[in-house]
Amino acid sequence: MKRALLLSVIALFAVGCSARPIGGATGWKIYGPAGPQGVAGPAGPMGPMGPAGVAGVQGPAGPMGDAGVAGAQGATGMKWTAFKDILFDFDKSNLRANEQPEINRIASYLQQNPGFTVGIDGHADPRGTDAYNQSLSERRVNAIKAELMKAGVPADKIQSGAFGESRLKCNETSEECWQRDRRVEVLMGAKSASN
Repeated sequence: MKRALLLSVIALFAVGCSARPIGGATGWKIYGPAGPQGVAGPAGPMGPMGPAGVAGVQGPAGPMGDAGVAGAQGATGMKWTAFKDILFDFDKSNLRANEQPEINRIASYLQQNPGFTVGIDGHADPRGTDAYNQSLSERRVNAIKAELMKAGVPADKIQSGAFGESRLKCNETSEECWQRDRRVEVLMGAKSASN
């Protein structure tokens, strides 16, 4: 009888080991504690850069610094007197029609005062890059020099300089202010009496 009981247990064990899970599953599901976390894989390639956003509004200009100490008189011994500035349209270097009388006035003054020289300094408003504004102020000076020469002023009586946006007259962000900086300053100079 013990033998029959032992054979029955072995037969049940064999049947139990060969049984498949119910419901057509492909394997046993055994649940236990989670294993350790695996190592992270390498990062994927970077995606394409998105489009640039719209530029923001330009902020207001800062306050103007204190004026510097006046420099010594130049080696040329010239004493300069300011005339009326010649103004320009935005991003333009051609002479406005309403500024032609000023060119004629400068030429006439130099003809009546042969000991004088004219100095012309070009400037730009602060909009645009430093390099662009420097180039624009040079074009403005060259335009005025050409007009003065057409009006009869000899080239050796004209001294010029260009300063871009480095010498602003106004720090407000308004068209009226920017107009004051789009200019060629005109100075008349004569040898000082001490020379």
